[in-house]
Amino acid sequence: MTKQMQETVAQRRAYVDEIRSSFYPDHPEKQGKESFRRYSSFSEEQEGEMKYSSLGIRTVIAILIFAVYIYCDQRQITFHQYQTRDVLKQIEWNPLPTEELEDMIKISLKSKA
Repeated sequence: MTKQMQETVAQRRAYVDEIRSSFYPDHPEKQGKESFRRYSSFSEEQEGEMKYSSLGIRTVIAILIFAVYIYCDQRQITFHQYQTRDVLKQIEWNPLPTEELEDMIKISLKSKA
């Protein structure tokens, strides 16, 4: 039983290594976990370069959008007949009836208990 299990595990590892190597056709000699770690997006260095996530860029973009919103709100600027008031209404609008969902969940939890 254990030999059969070990053979199955070995076959799966070989299959996974084959799939991983298909993602890196430039480096066919590098396979397995090492190549996955080296060339994955989670590695910190790649040939002397630092890899950066996009969190900083997304944060800067969010701050800029918020600053533009505040500026437009202060100056009463409209864009294609949209005012900041309209944007705020869209942000506050909740398409899901959360109160009804909460009540239904509470009722179903009470009926199970």
